Amino acid sequence: MERKIAIGFVVYNSSSNLIHRLQEALSLGFAVYIFDNSPEKSITRDFIKNKREINYTTSGKNLGLGVGLSMLCAQAYYDDYPALVFFDQDTYFNTETLITIEEYYINNQHLVSNYSSVVFNSRNIGQKNNKLINCFENVLLSRNSGSLFFLENVKRMNWHNEKYFVDGVDYEFCLNSKLNNYRIGEYSCTPGFDHTVEQGDKKYNFFGKAYSMRMYSLNRIVDTAKSSVKLIFRSVLHGKIQFAVRITRLLLIYIVAQLLVRVYSGQV
Repeated sequence: MERKIAIGFVVYNSSSNLIHRLQEALSLGFAVYIFDNSPEKSITRDFIKNKREINYTTSGKNLGLGVGLSMLCAQAYYDDYPALVFFDQDTYFNTETLITIEEYYINNQHLVSNYSSVVFNSRNIGQKNNKLINCFENVLLSRNSGSLFFLENVKRMNWHNEKYFVDGVDYEFCLNSKLNNYRIGEYSCTPGFDHTVEQGDKKYNFFGKAYSMRMYSLNRIVDTAKSSVKLIFRSVLHGKIQFAVRITRLLLIYIVAQLLVRVYSGQV
């Protein structure tokens, strides 16, 4: 069976868990695109040897997520794939996830003219049969992992912004979509999808309620803040005030959360 979409990963010091998911994708006949930011770690390179279904690219060093996503989407586009679904290397999915995403793409071709991407997740999977739950909706912001990119539209947007290293790549894409009059969709009833199970988050109790969070390095926090401020100024410059307000709110929540985690862990 000729697959209608490709699958992409930007990897950095990946684990054997990714290899298992690559095997699942290949067993279904999907073409896989990999941009390797850590080629010195041989686990991915060893796996792709003699596998023509995998398009493997590396620059020999870590160029970040923005460059990697831009190259993956462009390569798949010029290999005549109309869409590519991207997963973080630590996002769990299975064969049912991939089949669901491809079938949704095939059955909803009308979205291609007005959307740059649809992000798939399992937020409402337990309520899929509830008539009050709409699995699809338009969203202002989405994460990269689980996003099905419509490549002709992404090309018109000049691909992903390579100036963003890791943080801000996804939200910059959302802002760029808005500036190019494209919508972002979310399908929240995707089976087998889990973005948190391999993230290494810990449970913290604040005010009698449990929160799943992770402590980031100071360099990562600074990078997030810089990326967010750039997005805030750019969105204000283009009159996208709602976007600026949302990014500002998320940045404040992020900083407060990192402070609380450090206080809780005795590192402040």
